[in-house]
Amino acid sequence: MSFQRRAILHAVSLLALWGSALSIFAAPVAIPMDEKKFWRIVDAVRADAGDDFESRPLVLQKHLALFEPEEIQRFQQRYEALLLEANSWSLWGAAWLMNGGCSDDGFKYFRDWLISEGEETFKAALAKPDFLASLPRREYFELEAFGYAALKAYAAKGAGELDRDFKVEYAVTAGEEWEESDLPTLFPALSAKYPRN
Repeated sequence: MSFQRRAILHAVSLLALWGSALSIFAAPVAIPMDEKKFWRIVDAVRADAGDDFESRPLVLQKHLALFEPEEIQRFQQRYEALLLEANSWSLWGAAWLMNGGCSDDGFKYFRDWLISEGEETFKAALAKPDFLASLPRREYFELEAFGYAALKAYAAKGAGELDRDFKVEYAVTAGEEWEESDLPTLFPALSAKYPRN
């Protein structure tokens, strides 16, 4: 085999390997679900779950089980887009006050809960996190399992593993980072309702 032919085959092999590696990190190609349809599903889940907010993940899974796998994937794409939209330091400050502290994972679970509250609460909190002081007190404001409902519904369809966008885990938090001592000034209503011991 000539040197030139070996060089070409080597280059083609490297390109193939590089393409395979990139495909692992490529974002899923599904088009996100229409936002209005997404929020209609979340509203139906809230209505069915009633006062038992911890039942929302299972109720969501049941609602999603009515869809074809492709539509569940589209729901997941919209869900992840909203998680990224809510990835701000200002919301993290609100979560810190409401939960008495908030880790990286805890902030993700806080955003799961926030999405489960529906469009009106979600958008009001993004616009002004101190708005969340108007919500009833509870022991904690997290709902990790809500973020897994689509994965479970998809798997139950026998469709394999749902594509996920791992940018959610590694995205840079938007906005200006705060110090804990800044929070009473930034969020007076939340600080008054959830004073730190």
